[in-house]
Amino acid sequence: KLTPDYIEGIHMRGGTKLGSSRGGFDAAKIIEECLRRGVNQIYIVGGDGTHRGALKLHEYVRNHPKRPKFTVVGVPKTIDNDIGLIDRSFGFHTAVHEARKAISSARTEAMSTPNGVGIVKLMGRHAGFIAAHATLAGRDVDVC
Repeated sequence: KLTPDYIEGIHMRGGTKLGSSRGGFDAAKIIEECLRRGVNQIYIVGGDGTHRGALKLHEYVRNHPKRPKFTVVGVPKTIDNDIGLIDRSFGFHTAVHEARKAISSARTEAMSTPNGVGIVKLMGRHAGFIAAHATLAGRDVDVC
């Protein structure tokens, strides 16, 4: 139940309040419970795995014997910013900002000693957009 005490500070915890799972789920149970409660829309926010799950929910609804009026909406959220159909995904700006801070810190440490070298490894599954944008955002990187 969403009480004031339960949601106190929720804006600082984000998705941790909802929980997450890398495991399977029961599409029938989810859709049937939504239908039982009169819910006819589900919004799925996430990356590749989340959207594979959304597709399974959509397929369950599409093949449902009663053909219910139910919509499954996928909202891309990936810090990698590697979805060609959108300009920028949720989390990308924050990832670049934090990477920029890490690069700046590595430079500061490297400058504190003769011949110092700072190495920063940034994530990015198939595309190096975080590294490229963080590098271009400052003048601290010699090799990316």
